[in-house]
Amino acid sequence: MAIKATGQVTIIDVTDAYSVILTSEAYTFVGNTSGAPAGLKCATQAVAYCGSNQCSVVNVDQKAITCPTGISVAVENSGTASPTITFTTTATVTTACEAVIPVVVDGITVNKK
Repeated sequence: MAIKATGQVTIIDVTDAYSVILTSEAYTFVGNTSGAPAGLKCATQAVAYCGSNQCSVVNVDQKAITCPTGISVAVENSGTASPTITFTTTATVTTACEAVIPVVVDGITVNKK
């Protein structure tokens, strides 16, 4: 029988790795031919896991979120297992855009878009 492979392999244990998800990773504001008007809202929650265990404390600082022009943000329940982040259009939005949401878990910051 021929040797198919030889050498050393390094295995990294990632069972305690952090992962952060948003319950809604993308949202499209429904608009008209002028764009998405002011007053529209959408919400998402930030949830974090250490390995397969959900983290009980997830921090999202409203002031640290970078919003595009014409979008405002509000954060509720920061410091809980799933803080809610609500975006509101404050002016007519005519182009695609994204916000940067720094999520902090156990002192580690993960930027979600």
